[in-house]
Amino acid sequence: MTATLPPAREAAPSFADARGCKEWLNSLPLTNIPQAQSLVLEGLRGLNGGALDGLERLKCLELLRDKIAFLQGEQRSRYFGKSLPLSNNDAAAWTTGSALLEEMEAGYRACLPEAVPGAALAAHASLIAQRVVRYLGAQMTFHAIVYRRFEPQLWIRLHGEYARSRDAGIAEEPVKDSLEGGEEGASSVAEAYVQVVLMQAAYLAEMSAAQMDFAEALLRLWVRKVRVLDAGAAPRLPVHALVVDPERPIGARPVPHAQLQPGQQVLDVDALGKSMRKRIHGLQSDEDPSRLGLPPEAAGVVAVAQLQRLYKLWCEGAPPRPPAKASELKAAGLVFGLAEAHFFASGGKAFEQPDKSRELTHQEKQDIEVFGRVTERTHSRMQSEHNYTVESWPVIDEMPGTWRLQRPASASRGVAIGRLVAVRLGDAAPFYLGMVSALVQETDGKIVITVTLFPGRPEPIAVRSADARHRANAQWVQGFRLPALERLNIASSLIVPNGTGSRGRGIETWDEVASEAVVREVLERGNDFDRVTVS
Repeated sequence: MTATLPPAREAAPSFADARGCKEWLNSLPLTNIPQAQSLVLEGLRGLNGGALDGLERLKCLELLRDKIAFLQGEQRSRYFGKSLPLSNNDAAAWTTGSALLEEMEAGYRACLPEAVPGAALAAHASLIAQRVVRYLGAQMTFHAIVYRRFEPQLWIRLHGEYARSRDAGIAEEPVKDSLEGGEEGASSVAEAYVQVVLMQAAYLAEMSAAQMDFAEALLRLWVRKVRVLDAGAAPRLPVHALVVDPERPIGARPVPHAQLQPGQQVLDVDALGKSMRKRIHGLQSDEDPSRLGLPPEAAGVVAVAQLQRLYKLWCEGAPPRPPAKASELKAAGLVFGLAEAHFFASGGKAFEQPDKSRELTHQEKQDIEVFGRVTERTHSRMQSEHNYTVESWPVIDEMPGTWRLQRPASASRGVAIGRLVAVRLGDAAPFYLGMVSALVQETDGKIVITVTLFPGRPEPIAVRSADARHRANAQWVQGFRLPALERLNIASSLIVPNGTGSRGRGIETWDEVASEAVVREVLERGNDFDRVTVS
């Protein structure tokens, strides 16, 4: 197996040993994080290009590792969870962060030749290998948080390092990892490898920032429950087991048991599955997530839905998804957010407080005096004041209930996983509601989204929290009611502003008069909306 390494870069060393590295790091201007990152990148490139003693190089890398983790954490909010495309400044911050991770992998790789038996760093072989695996995984995740594809060669390097460590008998050796080693602060090459493989098997292109954080936190808790087995030694497995082919530049894929090949590796997730099932049953019985031992990140997601999704991907061996088909439509009309969706779904009618009479404008009064009604011209002029537009997005392909669309260069709005979308599939067609369910930034910069439509034609309504303690004021806001579809066993649901739809909380809706209901179940917790059922 041949690994293609990142290109080497020349730079003047900023320090000659670990002591000098520590002093240099302490002098960094931490009041200016971008500048500090650039200086660390320059220093790291100098280290990688210099001829330091092996042990001193390793000590420097460990010192840099802590500092880089701090700097990356400070910059994280500039790109993690942000709408795409990123601003120029945020994109530059991401690029610097990505380069730091590449150089850290290259730095630890430079230590490997001295980590063989009989060499100076032999006692640290497992730690060095574990760090290489960690930084390969970090590069993959760093691309995933901005939904950007990474080079497939990362997989080849990852599989190769795990195979080398296993053959050397060091894959299971515990090493100190205070940054990512969980509560005990320890890890191993095998644990780091499994964590990378499972994280990438979670279909990160379909996950929001909060959902990625939750999945990562789960793996830190439970990664030791997973074993990597040779295909020939695997016990009874799901119909489609998660399988890694070390010779291919891809991650784990569900493979039928009958199709396993020699040399492939199977992830034994039986113990992980038991832990996940226990928490799913507990959440369904209304147990508190913290009492179930779930990480704090569970508070930012619909935990039971995310656990069910991850269980299906990691433990049930979900079969490959059916391919999409070409669409007869060339383009679809899109608008984003509750306000704009409500405006167009209601036929271009401006939203007004339903329990209050609005003062007519001067032009409306004049129209009524002259014509006895408000003219279409006045309506159109009032609509134009909202500056809402329908954007035309090219259609790539479709599957039942989902559409893949390419963001046009003329688009004015950014996109993010979980954002509410109103879609018009034809110039004269009605608007339907959906959400951005997947997002990919291609290597050429093109942004492709997948929109999953909600069932039923939406009815624009007014909503607000029924409990005055949970609303900023008594104002009504835009919402939607989706009808029940009895043939498909789909209950009626409401689309309300994000944060309004919490289980057990009251919601008021307006239909001639105000009526109150209680949220029974949260079906979707989007980026800017909640989809709930009520009783």
